[in-house]
Amino acid sequence: MNRKLYRNRQIVSFLLGPLLCWVMLQCPPPEGLGHTGMKHLAAAAWILAWWVTELFPLAAVSLLSIPIYGIVDVMPPVRAYAIFGNSNLMLMVGAMIILGAWKRSGLITRYAYWVLSLPWIKGRPRRLMLVFAFATGLVSTIVPNIPVAILFVSLAVAMGRGINAEPGRSNTIRGLCVMSGVGAALGGAGTPIGGAPNLVVIGVIASSLDYHVSFAEWTALGMPICLLMLLAMVILACLFFPPREEGLVSGSGEYVRRKLDELGPITPFEHASMMVMFLAMLLWAGGQPAAGFLDWEAGIRLFAPPSVALLMGCSLLFLPLQRDAQSGNIKFAMSWKECVAAVDWSIIIFMAGAILFGESLVAGGVDKWLGNVLIHAIGDMPPLLVWLAIMVIGAMLSQVIVNLAVVGLFIPVTATLAAHYGLNPVTVCLTVGILCNVGIMFSVSSVPVAAAMLGSEGYSSPRDYVLYGLAVLAASSLIALGCGVLLGDLVFPMRN
Repeated sequence: MNRKLYRNRQIVSFLLGPLLCWVMLQCPPPEGLGHTGMKHLAAAAWILAWWVTELFPLAAVSLLSIPIYGIVDVMPPVRAYAIFGNSNLMLMVGAMIILGAWKRSGLITRYAYWVLSLPWIKGRPRRLMLVFAFATGLVSTIVPNIPVAILFVSLAVAMGRGINAEPGRSNTIRGLCVMSGVGAALGGAGTPIGGAPNLVVIGVIASSLDYHVSFAEWTALGMPICLLMLLAMVILACLFFPPREEGLVSGSGEYVRRKLDELGPITPFEHASMMVMFLAMLLWAGGQPAAGFLDWEAGIRLFAPPSVALLMGCSLLFLPLQRDAQSGNIKFAMSWKECVAAVDWSIIIFMAGAILFGESLVAGGVDKWLGNVLIHAIGDMPPLLVWLAIMVIGAMLSQVIVNLAVVGLFIPVTATLAAHYGLNPVTVCLTVGILCNVGIMFSVSSVPVAAAMLGSEGYSSPRDYVLYGLAVLAASSLIALGCGVLLGDLVFPMRN
């Protein structure tokens, strides 16, 4: 793109947001929305336009949304600032510090090599693909999916090179490269910390339905969906990229074992990282139920997921590893600078903007208005088909629009639709939120997929993702619907 064309595109992108907002403010509000709701909708259009065009960094648009709400006169800046105290943001900060220890210690890399070195997969390409897929997905349930995608596509390329597989000719390596990005995206559904959109879903559900989804509740529904989606991903990969290279797979196992040997014995830092994550997961899943069983009210507050994340993350600051031989000073697991570096503040700010975006829609009644519009458009469809249609629409929008923006826009509307059709609103919102996080068809769909495409070094191509990604999305929608129907009322009985 030449400079003049690029400059013109920047100017158009810049003017698009405020122009859309101004035009909408000049129009009479549609029936059922009202003047206040129209102002909220106009502000949302401005912000969404800048998110979609990506004229500014996504986090910068989230910050700019605060003065935009003030300009349109829908929310005073002081009220908007309070969103940065949202408990889900604190959960993400603590989790990022813990995961920073995993990355700095090399524990993620060791785990990946260990799984892929299992003798069970020797000479069997389908088993290699199965183990590779689940290793990618399960790591993504607790580790941000971007570094996971980068790690596993690097492993796939390294295995291809180690066995002299020619780029574009080995279906096995091709499938592994594709699943590096797709598996990282799917795995995030397993737990609330599996991806930033999950915490935005929880935040928007809280503002729309006044229901706070706990770590255990999300995992009880999200993990079965995650595991089944990963299984479907492998089955479809075997159909789209049929593996035939038994000898290549045997060689790849030898390559991985050599790399594992090069890492040497497990270090004290890796032990500390595993221990902190294990304690955090234990307290996230069982801390509050145990405190409730003991009728310990202070414990219920102490073991709230954000408090656990911050407590366990900060524990790395004073967890001793060894004593320096020269100075005699104690070396701790993480320094403060390392903790700060582990937190991706752009994601935190973007999450805050997405949650605020959803709260603004709810405050202006835009969610109910859009829900009623869709209800009239859908008509008398059976509730389960409505549920499936909402998931598919959300998933397809997330292929071309930033998923956090889709979540902020779509979840409040989903809550209205679910209530109208007699569905469990929390379950429907959660499953729709999970599908909105599955951006897997194009490089613009999600950063993990873009990272896998760029990192495959010719072993896979962007076109490999389109039809395969569409098939995975269709299967994932059916899986989420089935799990929601079977488990939703058990996990969220209060919302029947």
